[in-house]
Amino acid sequence: MSRLNDAVARILRVKMRLRLFEAPAPSRRALGGKFELLGSPEHRALARQAVRESLVLLKNQRQLLPLKPKAHILVTGEGADDLAQQSGGWTLTWQGTGVERKHFPGATSIWEGIEAAVKAGGGSAERSRDARYRAKPDAAIVVFGEQPYAEFQGDTKVLALPHSEHLETMRALKAQGIPVVAVFLSGRPLWQNRELNLADAYVAAWLPGSEGGGIADMLFRRPDGSVAYDFRGRLSRSWPRTAGQTRSTSARRITTRCSRCASASLSRTRAIS
Repeated sequence: MSRLNDAVARILRVKMRLRLFEAPAPSRRALGGKFELLGSPEHRALARQAVRESLVLLKNQRQLLPLKPKAHILVTGEGADDLAQQSGGWTLTWQGTGVERKHFPGATSIWEGIEAAVKAGGGSAERSRDARYRAKPDAAIVVFGEQPYAEFQGDTKVLALPHSEHLETMRALKAQGIPVVAVFLSGRPLWQNRELNLADAYVAAWLPGSEGGGIADMLFRRPDGSVAYDFRGRLSRSWPRTAGQTRSTSARRITTRCSRCASASLSRTRAIS
């Protein structure tokens, strides 16, 4: 009981210092009831900026990124046009499940953001669930990752994705000589050596939420060919070296095979800047 009292006292102390008990009810505050402000252009612009600044570029062979928008781009993978997956759990529902496109008014999926960027640059884009396409693309963007989850449903002792469809897609595209950009959606670090080795460029996109256009901002150049934004995100911690890595070995660096030398390894660890 003493420990509970101490924990509660600490919480109440912080709330009192913030004067939360003196604040009026939310409906009586300055912006209370002004629901038209939710999702305003200013708010969406700030959210899109947050997406851009949180992306982490882990691999970029031959400076593939940013792509030229005046090209034919294939966008594939289960996460490319799925707002629930790019938002994750603790959004509209506890586990992030049971939601549809209509539940995200005004939101932009990753596919929609890419399609708009390519169209503005004078190129073309097509959407597929796998490696099939109508016209051979100049590059393919494969969007994959974790399905939405929260506590207990997201608990795992295996730090890897439970499915591998995206790997088959990436292999099929690589076999045809198509450059592959991997965009990984996740709420935590997972073992990604296979994906890192297959991809020509790899972006850890976390859970970008409603503003999928922020990802397109980073993947493509401006229509005039100039670079719009530089990648600024850094990993907050190293990623698992193996799918079964335990806490005791979590400080190890993520290691991938260097494409330039079959016997060498390339350590890719970024620290918080």
